[in-house]
Amino acid sequence: MPKIVTEHEKEMVIEAMYTKGIELIRKKGVKRVTVEDITIATNIGKGSFYSYYSSKEELLYTIIKKSENRMFEKVESVLSEKIRLKERIVKALKEIYLAADSIVFYVSPSDIEYLLRKLPDEAADSEASKSNDFFSRTLSLCGIDESRCEMDVLAYLMNTLHFIGSTDMPFGERGREKALDILVHSIADYMAGGAKQ
Repeated sequence: MPKIVTEHEKEMVIEAMYTKGIELIRKKGVKRVTVEDITIATNIGKGSFYSYYSSKEELLYTIIKKSENRMFEKVESVLSEKIRLKERIVKALKEIYLAADSIVFYVSPSDIEYLLRKLPDEAADSEASKSNDFFSRTLSLCGIDESRCEMDVLAYLMNTLHFIGSTDMPFGERGREKALDILVHSIADYMAGGAKQ
């Protein structure tokens, strides 16, 4: 007779898959994580995995979206603080890119494209609208006029931040951290310059 799994146990397995999935993404990268990696890390059988998710791509996409939502909640909290706008933006960017549990540097746009190709079309539609929504909500929280802070310019700046954070170079960790700090402050200057007067 199969074991009955309670709702609480299901939630614990799902949370374990999320936590271990983040560790695996950080260690191996999105494309190299396997179902076996996940089942070993969470101590569940392969058959049990498929009772939660239909594919590893569905799980990985779910992990990335859940991490993104948690990150955005933190950012919203930071942006609502009563400190100067530039300080809020710097603090929010550091929360996104430099927090210990952030996976931003470990997930590239090509990883998202890879996952979306393996998922139903609705996921790609949702992805496009959510990205625009996050951008608009963030600017709104900061009191920034979208016409004065262009999304394409900001996307290039964020990609530069991502490149520096995710690329191993022989210049040392101190140089990397300093470059990230300079870039975070420069992005904050650009965004704060678009604030409504």
